[in-house]
This record gives sequence, structure tokens and C-alpha cells, in this order.
Amino acid sequence: MAKQPTEAELKAQVKALQLRVAQLEKAASRSGKSELELALRERIKELDCLYTIARLRETHLYSTDQFLHGVAECLPRSWQYPEHACARIVHVGKHYVTPRFEQTKWRIASEVFVDGQVAGVVEVFYREVVPTGDDGPFLKEEYALIQAVAERVGSMLTHMKTQADLRAAHRAVQREHQALQEANIALRAVLSRLEEEKREIRTSILGNIQKIIMPIVFELELEVTGRQRSYVTLLRQNLHEIASPFLTQICRSHMQLTPVEIAISTMVRNGLSTKEIAHLRCISPATVRRHRENIRRKLNLQNQKVNLATYLQASFSDDAPSETGVASRLPPEEM
Repeated sequence: MAKQPTEAELKAQVKALQLRVAQLEKAASRSGKSELELALRERIKELDCLYTIARLRETHLYSTDQFLHGVAECLPRSWQYPEHACARIVHVGKHYVTPRFEQTKWRIASEVFVDGQVAGVVEVFYREVVPTGDDGPFLKEEYALIQAVAERVGSMLTHMKTQADLRAAHRAVQREHQALQEANIALRAVLSRLEEEKREIRTSILGNIQKIIMPIVFELELEVTGRQRSYVTLLRQNLHEIASPFLTQICRSHMQLTPVEIAISTMVRNGLSTKEIAHLRCISPATVRRHRENIRRKLNLQNQKVNLATYLQASFSDDAPSETGVASRLPPEEM
């Protein structure tokens, strides 16, 4: 028959069991705390990675190479085993890698999209075997992290591309603006030269008329009488108009005037009366008065006490000397 333990022995066994339970509970508590600290450290590294990328966006806004180099260098230290990790970013055929980069079979990656198109890839490798879990050597949080990194890289590259396009468009606009300014300067120079040549030609024509033709016309005017003399006088006056801008100005400013009205306006401006104009053109004075009324209407002189000859001389004056001083002294019917 087995010997029953005494009360003291039972107390000793209970005490030993209680001590063991306490040790086991302490070990279990210590193990759980270690896993929590590990998870927190991993999350801190992930947040630090995303914060670093945000700073790189600000400091390397205009340099794609520096930005991608900086992102690649911050990736390994954000993984669970940074001492064995290396990273690479590929963008439009260029590779941005970390020191001691080695392409192995232990790879995690995410594609980079720019304007909806695949423009590159972000990759992290382990150079050697590391402890693995149920999902392999990489944590599920690390898969989410590399996707977030790829999204931020794609967003930054899209922004850089947009800014580069805007700068290129601005430079193109500036070049076109400069070209237009230069063209305008050249055009103004050409127009100025043309105006100068026109003045020189007009001066030359007027000089030749005064030196060569006008002496003959003056002699002829002294030799003839009557109707023929009126024609010679009109010829002399119209010769001055050849070099005058009167006809050009009145045609341009009052395109509604007919050729006959322009001819009569020229005669009126030179001081001819209604009867003289009718006699020279072989029409009745009533027809001349009707033409004068039409001219006044088209020149907006209706119901105004303005002498037509004076108005034409004042409105279309030129450098040529006036051939008449009687226009302002015409009788009322000549208004």
C-alpha cells in the first residue's frame, strides 16, 4: 500500500507548482511583449519610409534622378531584415540601385504608373536566406508598403512630367513672343522705309511737275481764253493733286463717293463754282447742285452751315500750296 504524503509534503508540492505556474506566466508575458514591440518597430520603419519619400518630393522637385535615388536608398532599412535587403527602381530604362545590389529570387515588387501607363517598377530583394513566415520572407505589411511607395513614386513622376511640359510650353511661348517682337520691329522698319520712299517719290514728282511741266502750263494759260483757259487752269490745279494725298484720303475715308462725285469734290476743293463745273463737264448746274448735295450728305454735312470747299481743304489738307483763296468767300448757293 502506497504511503500517503503528509500534509507538509502536499504543501511543499503546491508551493512548487505555484512557483512553476508563475514562471510560465512570466515567460508567456515576456514573449507576447516582444512580438508587440517587433510589430511596432516594423510599423515605425514603414512610416519613416513614407515620411522620407514625402521629404524627397519637396527637396528634389525638379530632379527625377535624385528623387529616385533617394527613394531607392530609403527602402532597405524599412524592411524586416535591412542588413540583407537591397532595392532597385527602374524608370524609362534607367536603373537606380542601392550599394551592394544583388538580384536574387527573394523579390518583392510593385509597378509604377504614370498617366495610366506602366513607367517602371519598385523592387526589394534579400541577398540571402532569411527566416520566413507563412507568407514567405516578406511580411504582408511589406507588400502593402511597396505598393504605397510605387503609388507615391508614380504620383511624383506624373507631377514632374506635367511641370516639365508646362516649362517647355512656356519656353516655346516665350520664343514665339520674341520672334513676333523681332518680326514687328522688322515690319515697322520696312513700313517706315516705305513711307520714306513714298515721301521721296511724291517730292520728286512734285518737283518735276513744278520745274518741267508747270512753266509750260503757265505759258499755255496766258495764251488761251474762254473755255479753253478754264480747262488749262483746272489742268494746272490738278497737276498739284497728282502729288497730293487728297484723292487717296477721300477715297479711303469716304468709299461711298462715286467717281463722278470724287471728281466734282476735287473741282470744288480747287474753288470752282457750280456754273464753272457745269460748263467744264457739259452738264446742267442743277445736276452739279445735286452732286454737291449728295457729297454733303455722304460727308455728314447736311443741315450744317459749312462751306464744302473749305471743309474739303481743311479735312484733306497736304503740304502743297493752296491754289485758291476764294473758297470761303463763295456765295450761299455754292455752300
